[in-house]
Amino acid sequence: REKMEYVGYGAGVILSAIVSAKWALELNFSQSRQVIWGLGGLLFGPLAPLVLYIRLVRRSVGIID
Repeated sequence: REKMEYVGYGAGVILSAIVSAKWALELNFSQSRQVIWGLGGLLFGPLAPLVLYIRLVRRSVGIID
């Protein structure tokens, strides 16, 4: 049972890293910043995609460039 919890957590962390890197690409970040955001997704889990999501929403509303 504990092994399945680790697999689920690992899949969530990998997904967070992929989403972070993809959203960094959509925000026109440089390739090095995309890698940094991807690593941030690995280290901080869902916190990194949350920050990028807020930036995407602000950009679509026109608050930031």
